[in-house]
Amino acid sequence: MDRDQIKADLEYIVGRRAPYDGETMGEVLKRLDRYSTSKKMHERLKHYLSKRSYVKALAWFDDPEMPHHI
Repeated sequence: MDRDQIKADLEYIVGRRAPYDGETMGEVLKRLDRYSTSKKMHERLKHYLSKRSYVKALAWFDDPEMPHHI
């Protein structure tokens, strides 16, 4: 799992950073969808990504132990 890439993608999706050169929103969403099926993914993060709960997924990176009822 590439934590830095996932976090950067989430920050882009929620508007906290600019996209990488030449990358589209669709490409980033597809990559996040692929990550959501990874067997090496933490179960809570996998859940957030599969449900496209990107704000919760980003909050998970800040504190994986916090209950995320955003």
